[in-house]
Amino acid sequence: MTDYRVTFMEKGRAALVRHPFDGGAAAGEIVGKNLLSLISTGSERGGFTQDFPADSYPMETGSSSIAQVLEVGEGVTGFAPGDLFYHNGHHTRYVRLPQGDAIAVPGGAEPEKVLFGRYAAVSMTSIYHMKARAVDNIIVTGQGMVGVMCAAVLQAFGFEVYAVDPSPERRAAAREAGIRRVGESLAALGAAEKSCGAHMECSGNENALRAALPYLRRGGEIFQIGVPWHKNSDWDAHSLLYEMFYAYVSIQGGWEWSIPLKSDEFHAHSSFEHIRTAMQLIADGRIVIPEAMFELRDPRECNAVYTEITVPRMRPTSMILDWRKFAEGEQ
Repeated sequence: MTDYRVTFMEKGRAALVRHPFDGGAAAGEIVGKNLLSLISTGSERGGFTQDFPADSYPMETGSSSIAQVLEVGEGVTGFAPGDLFYHNGHHTRYVRLPQGDAIAVPGGAEPEKVLFGRYAAVSMTSIYHMKARAVDNIIVTGQGMVGVMCAAVLQAFGFEVYAVDPSPERRAAAREAGIRRVGESLAALGAAEKSCGAHMECSGNENALRAALPYLRRGGEIFQIGVPWHKNSDWDAHSLLYEMFYAYVSIQGGWEWSIPLKSDEFHAHSSFEHIRTAMQLIADGRIVIPEAMFELRDPRECNAVYTEITVPRMRPTSMILDWRKFAEGEQ
């Protein structure tokens, strides 16, 4: 068998590299064939364009895929050949992993859509930590992939959500995903000042954070979920600290990995359980993934795909490598 792996060969150049693959599954292992793998537009765009030391290359990439079971090893339960599962592996044609690193896809679910459970789970860590409770008002700024999923999860959990983005295209995408209150600003949405319990900042733009401050009630919280890749303003830290201090709000990092990767008897909440929950919400139709939200691309076009995502654009918000595009029977 021949594996194919998306690999950064150097800054700004990706290739699909061939590798031999042994299909035998050892005890406790699953061997599968990837059907789809979702590109993390922020992190992988950063990796594609960033300067790394020369000895860092070649560098494999990727973080979320849906695969189909080909073989199971001795002792594996709950999975059989033909079943679909989610995993956190790289963009590859074939995958081998311990059973505990696979999450079963809900029966009858569309794989292109439940794949977004991984990005719905990004904000679920912050939702788990926040003090606000349904049916509190929550602000979500930035309606890219993570922001739309954040708004959708909050709405599914019974919160009242104000979803904000300056882009008409992204606002349209949020509406297509079933988000009820979407606008270019909180003022345009008619939000009252000091009426919101938390702010989920998913844009990475500090101006969005500052604009939301007057709308947080005393004791409100800000979670910085979006990575602030670039400086977007000239205001200083003193200005922000002054406003936050007299608004009586706190700010926390929205790092998704601040909870355990997997649950145990003392930690019911974990990244894997959040992904599992999000996939079920999508399968049940409580989170809507419109087809306009993603584009399916051939993995053999990986260099072109990564080059395309370096150019800012509004739609679609996500690129998915479709490994099913390989000819049937090709090894």
